[in-house]
Amino acid sequence: MERTAWFSWFVIMLGIAIAAITLAEASYATPPPREGARDPQVIEGEDVAGILETHLQKMVNDRRKRVEVREIRGYEKLVFPPGDLSYDIALPDQAGRGGTVSASIRFLVNGKEARKCRVTAQVNIFTDVVVARSFLKKGQIIQEKDLQLVNKNISLLAPDVVTDFEEVVGKRTTLTMNSQEAFRKGMVERAPLVKKGDRITLIVENNHFRITSVGEVQEEGGRGERIRLLNVVSKREVYGRVLDANTAQVDY
Repeated sequence: MERTAWFSWFVIMLGIAIAAITLAEASYATPPPREGARDPQVIEGEDVAGILETHLQKMVNDRRKRVEVREIRGYEKLVFPPGDLSYDIALPDQAGRGGTVSASIRFLVNGKEARKCRVTAQVNIFTDVVVARSFLKKGQIIQEKDLQLVNKNISLLAPDVVTDFEEVVGKRTTLTMNSQEAFRKGMVERAPLVKKGDRITLIVENNHFRITSVGEVQEEGGRGERIRLLNVVSKREVYGRVLDANTAQVDY
């Protein structure tokens, strides 16, 4: 009986010891509470790059374009006291085109100005641009099969670089283009619907009458363009606006 009581006492004490060890381990594994709100706040150059990227992405306002900020210059690490840190940023209007950009940043702690700084950065903007799939000759009518999209840094390209097939399909080139050369708006023009020597129908009309006649085109023109025409019947030169490949409305 004495032996049994001693054994029971041993089991109870062993259970208490195991529970104490487990509790000690659990307390040690839990890190002490951090008081980050009381720590100084440090803004590094990479933080400024992130600020600029976020602001420029909103400024560009085009999901197809990706902004990348490189080479932050004129900035040194800033340390701010604890509190609610915010900022205002001022950028020139042309910053949305990328390249070398200057920015003025005002940091505030709890709504009060804490520091101003001015930085310069290299801003790259990437998007898909339209390029020639192969060599294109001057005056060639552009078809979709002649084109492809290539992702490029448009801050290194002309401001009128083309980013949509619809801007060039059906038009003609104004110069020869090499394979993989990016299209600019000035490199294409509307393909003429009529060319010099074409015979078309001339229309003269107002609210009271409509007269048609045979005309001869004296200069090429596209839809809506005003060109010189010859009335074949009267041999008189007139001007009119191209309606389609077979018709022009004579000025009246």
